[in-house]
Amino acid sequence: MNLASIHDGAKLKAHGLCVTPGTLRIWKHYGKYVDDGLFIKIGNRLFVDLDTWERILKREQRKMMEQGKKMAEAKSFRRKV
Repeated sequence: MNLASIHDGAKLKAHGLCVTPGTLRIWKHYGKYVDDGLFIKIGNRLFVDLDTWERILKREQRKMMEQGKKMAEAKSFRRKV
């Protein structure tokens, strides 16, 4: 478990998480990535699990690649005029 405080901007940016602490609080409030275990609260401080963030990035990248492939296939089926 590799934790970083939501206020440690340099460490978060190094792992590709370029958002403000306010955005991270909003994500936690609305439950975005909470089920994945991205957020950990210790005392009154909110931390981000950077290992989980890497897994989320890989999963989202796979989804985008699959969507791109589907769009490319759909384009190839279009009738050429």
